[in-house]
Amino acid sequence: MNGLPIVYEYLIYAAVIVAGIVVLLLLRRVGKLPTHRKLCEQMQAHLQNMEQTAEALRGSDARLRFFKAVSKLLYTTDKLAHAASALARKERDTDIDNVSVLLEKTRNGLAPYKYGKRQQDDLSGFEQALGDLRAAVSVMDNVIARDEQLRARRAK
Repeated sequence: MNGLPIVYEYLIYAAVIVAGIVVLLLLRRVGKLPTHRKLCEQMQAHLQNMEQTAEALRGSDARLRFFKAVSKLLYTTDKLAHAASALARKERDTDIDNVSVLLEKTRNGLAPYKYGKRQQDDLSGFEQALGDLRAAVSVMDNVIARDEQLRARRAK
């Protein structure tokens, strides 16, 4: 034999199996898509953050701070657009697909500021991106209202 009692070998096998299950549960949690309500809440928080950033940037001359703020906004917009797109694909819902398109428009409105194609003084693209994000939040609110109507209809 190899020197280890059979009980220890089985304990090692059990520990490896438990570790594998824990890793699979973590991967499942990371890859889980948000619910409609959660996605809407994240988009509303992003909208508030963008509005606050726009107000702060209007009076500021700090280019580095502007670059960092736009980079954070782009990252969050990308994350939301990916989640909305995956949710639309999974549910085959055109309304949520419209949300992902509007989020992509928001991203396209912010991108020129990050890459220096638009200056900090010209916030017209930023305002357009805010408008697109507001429209996306509005569509998502309509989706949630539709979900509540469907739940009420099923409950009858």
